[in-house]
Amino acid sequence: MEEGAPIRNGLKLVAGYARAHPWPLTVAIVGSVVYAIGSVLSASALGWAMDHALIPLYEGGTVQMWAAIALILGVMVGRTAGVIVRRYYAGMTAARSVADLQKGVARRLVLMPLDRVRSQSPGDLLARMDADAHAAADVLHPLPFSIGVVSMLLFATVSLAFLDLPLLLATVGLLPIVAGTSIASATLLEKPTGAERAANAAMTAAATEIIAGSQVIKTLGREDAEMDRFAALVDEHRRTRVKVRTFHAFVANILSFVPEMAMVLIVLVGSQRVTSGELEAGGLVQAVALFGVLAFPLQVIGFFLSDLPVSVVGRRRVNQILEEPDDPLRVRSTAAAHEHLPAGPLAVVFRGVQVGEPGRLRLRGVDLAVAAGETLALVGPTAGGKSTVLAAVARLTDIHAGSVEIGGVPIDSIDDQDLRTRVTLASQQAMLQTGTILDNADFGRGRDRSETERSLEAAGAQDLATDLPHGYDTVVGERGVTLSGGQRQRVALARALAGDPGLVLLDDATSAVDPALEEQIIARLAAQPTTVIMVTHRVAAMAAADRVALMVDGRIEASGTHAEMLGNETYRRLVEAYRAAEIS
Repeated sequence: MEEGAPIRNGLKLVAGYARAHPWPLTVAIVGSVVYAIGSVLSASALGWAMDHALIPLYEGGTVQMWAAIALILGVMVGRTAGVIVRRYYAGMTAARSVADLQKGVARRLVLMPLDRVRSQSPGDLLARMDADAHAAADVLHPLPFSIGVVSMLLFATVSLAFLDLPLLLATVGLLPIVAGTSIASATLLEKPTGAERAANAAMTAAATEIIAGSQVIKTLGREDAEMDRFAALVDEHRRTRVKVRTFHAFVANILSFVPEMAMVLIVLVGSQRVTSGELEAGGLVQAVALFGVLAFPLQVIGFFLSDLPVSVVGRRRVNQILEEPDDPLRVRSTAAAHEHLPAGPLAVVFRGVQVGEPGRLRLRGVDLAVAAGETLALVGPTAGGKSTVLAAVARLTDIHAGSVEIGGVPIDSIDDQDLRTRVTLASQQAMLQTGTILDNADFGRGRDRSETERSLEAAGAQDLATDLPHGYDTVVGERGVTLSGGQRQRVALARALAGDPGLVLLDDATSAVDPALEEQIIARLAAQPTTVIMVTHRVAAMAAADRVALMVDGRIEASGTHAEMLGNETYRRLVEAYRAAEIS
């Protein structure tokens, strides 16, 4: 959506919602039109009751009281039914539209490139999925009523024209004020609304950071500084929100002033015409009642037009996520070139692999071969490219030069579902969800309980069955905060081992596990029919591996068994540093 055209963009937005959910929106509009007709008829009913019930009652004429009561009650019932239908189905349309947007954002986040997701603030993404999605659909609440008001104005104009043309001419000149005010407000509100949405996103992002980093904030004594930072963002959000709401209130007052002025003109002009005998008293009551009924609906049109920029800005922020392209590394099973991986342990071959942009290469011509069923320890100084090697094998990063094969199949040709099933990754930061131990180990894949329990045992997590209150059925807190770091890592490792992986990638996945238990886990992995590539800084893990590869500055400097590699000076210094760290 281009900026600077809120009404045009808003109407396009409404048209899109109408195409997505035609029947509930149509029913809501029908209910609004019924209410509009009932509102106009209520004024006519009052006028008829004045002429046929109240005036004859005082003048001694024929009184049709019961007919007047029945007429007024019937109109009231029709109006009430219209209001109920309009509100229910307008709310349904808005709720479904919000759900569509939220599902779309969630789907886009799991399909877009991982680097793009990591480059954005979680709090900002949360604001787009929640507050911005709701704001994008807010316009649907006043929409049916606004359409009903337009029909109400048409009915009122026709009714007033039949009743008394001079009264119509005296009031119709005020309508351009309504239109001009509403259109101007929609145009002027777009920029401050955008600032308010951005301020809300910044505030949400800061709140997310404070919650996630509460331990760091406390240990560094940054409580006051973080609260000051958050307070400044809250004040900015309040300032922008007050600015928008003040503008809304100003527009609402102008729009409420128009029908009040119309009623004054009707009383002035109408009373003269009643005195001259050109208009009956009931007609004057009908005209006054008609514009009394229109007072609030006219404001609703203003609310609708002033809500347009709010929804346009919200949808624009949501669209920035929805328009993100799919991860180019993801090959769908419907692609003509897709291939399946062979059964059993998977060999891995790197040939001259480069990853990164020129001048900022993370891998610089990596050549590496890992035999099927082999356990390879990948070690080296920090930022040497070890995690990037695992990301390349897992197809989480683009390969700019060279090639990678898994099980003899070029990585770009492997069916995506097959890759995610046969090649699994466990990292140092174990991501767990709120749920049981079993739920997190299975991760929604629907495996048998016995199979999931076997994977937990292979990951050295069998003690959780006895140490936790409800064993594997114990519910862990959000992100697994109720578990220790080592327990979280073992559950995440069990998730990677579940099923039939032919290749397991471990990115410091046992760094928080007791060294003795880590040795047992590695021994269990070596006994399974799978290939293992592990990034580690534990000397025992290096010694337990079939082979060690040393990475320095994005290249494989040397490889061999642990004993052979001790002859390499860089590797020996690295081992000594690791041992010193373990002792300390």
